[in-house]
Amino acid sequence: MPAGWTGETRQTLFDDAAWPRQHLPALDAVIHLEVKQHVPRPTRADVDAFAAVNVAGTREWLEWASRRGIGCFIFLSSIKAVAAGRGPTGESSPPQRESPYGRSKAEAEAAVREWAAADPGRRAVILRPAPVYGPGNEANLTAFVRRILVGKPCLIGRGETRKSVVSLANLCEAIEFAATTAEPGCEVFNVSDRETPSLAELAGLIAELADTSPPKRIPRWLARLAAPIGDVIETMTARDFPLTTARLKAIEETTIFPSDKLVAAGFVHPQTTREGLAEMIAWAK
Repeated sequence: MPAGWTGETRQTLFDDAAWPRQHLPALDAVIHLEVKQHVPRPTRADVDAFAAVNVAGTREWLEWASRRGIGCFIFLSSIKAVAAGRGPTGESSPPQRESPYGRSKAEAEAAVREWAAADPGRRAVILRPAPVYGPGNEANLTAFVRRILVGKPCLIGRGETRKSVVSLANLCEAIEFAATTAEPGCEVFNVSDRETPSLAELAGLIAELADTSPPKRIPRWLARLAAPIGDVIETMTARDFPLTTARLKAIEETTIFPSDKLVAAGFVHPQTTREGLAEMIAWAK
């Protein structure tokens, strides 16, 4: 992207009359991060935004790259674009069709593949990051860390479920790696930390690094009784509740997206999960 890029630049870039070719710095690649993020209970407006931003927006940028003669496109997708298996989920897994968000990312991936296939000289890389954590990130793992820091329950039962995650530093390095090593065609990579800890291991490591009390647990039977109550509260108040049947299902679902293929291509993780969590905890405190 050109130096000095801001969100306001987007529409100007699309308007060739407003920003003639000779005034645009030479670009080697488009790194496409623009996204309408996943939400737990999508409204009709959210579903429309998934289609407008994640699908139509990706097609806009692909067309823009074509007009400018840019032959490399790096697309930040999501592990939600594919159906998670019971064990490790590889890059060749079938598209996810259940959630509107996952479906939109799968459709955007298809658009990127079509773009690459239309010209033998084009290079495209689809990156599927696991849930991202790190300084400045306010996603699910941040809430998990903060529950541990203040001594609130964070685990259901033994916490044996394994979840892939990726530190912000590892993701940024993967983006740079993709942009500098992309070859003709379209390649897909999972992006995750090398380690895939269980929730109990993750919670224990966070407590150790934060020098706080051991993580607290909720018995599985109690969580299963409480989750439907959370559903009712959310329906009646239209406000998020810490535990619902959907959240309980997500907590108990194994989601392992190994980065083995990316490593085999030559990628080296700059951070371990321990190092990434230490950095995040320092920020969260």
